[in-house]
Amino acid sequence: MPEDVPVKGLRRVELRSNDPAGSADYYRALFGWIVMPADDGTMRCWVGDRLAALIRRPVEWETPGWHVVLGGRPTALLADPAGVTATLDPGRVRHGPWAPPPRHGEPCWVELMTADTTDDYWAQHLGWTLRAPGEGADIKPFALFDAPDDTGARAIAGRLLVDEAIAADMGTSWMCYLAATDIQLVTDTAAENGGTVLIDPREVPTGVMAAVADPFGTVCTLLEDPIGWGGAWAAL
Repeated sequence: MPEDVPVKGLRRVELRSNDPAGSADYYRALFGWIVMPADDGTMRCWVGDRLAALIRRPVEWETPGWHVVLGGRPTALLADPAGVTATLDPGRVRHGPWAPPPRHGEPCWVELMTADTTDDYWAQHLGWTLRAPGEGADIKPFALFDAPDDTGARAIAGRLLVDEAIAADMGTSWMCYLAATDIQLVTDTAAENGGTVLIDPREVPTGVMAAVADPFGTVCTLLEDPIGWGGAWAAL
């Protein structure tokens, strides 16, 4: 695909875990993922016919945690000036604003959490534009990345500026959102299986969300029954 074509979604999310089998068991309990182990030790996790996540051990230079794999460009590893990374993969986009609505356990949104303004980097490399989420709203601390299309632009990712203390504590990264049909049930199941509920279910502009850390400390955000990619942002 030509490099001037905007990236329009995810191929998958990757979970880099020092215990791939343990991580797979935990998320299978939450979402009912169909987990298919490969000979190389990776775990391919499916929701129906769509690959939701790939779980594998990090290589020496990688940090454990979620990693986004974006579709539609030649293969590349991107790293912005703040050190946040993403992979480009030329395969078909499975998750995004032009894909089918997210099902339980599928990626449904991603959000760049950073202490530095690296908007220009991602806009340049992915063909995105940045906008405030409402009329007259300040572009900081939260904004939306849009991917343009012949029919107009659609919200494809969020960007949240966090203070340096939060960045030092949690790191800067792409936050992975996963769809949950019953968010209270998923948070209860997370706690029962060794996870930690960091934010109880609550209403936010995106919809009803919660945040949980798995037994290995990796955090994801849950979004209840999103109407489309990004929950409420799908309607903007």
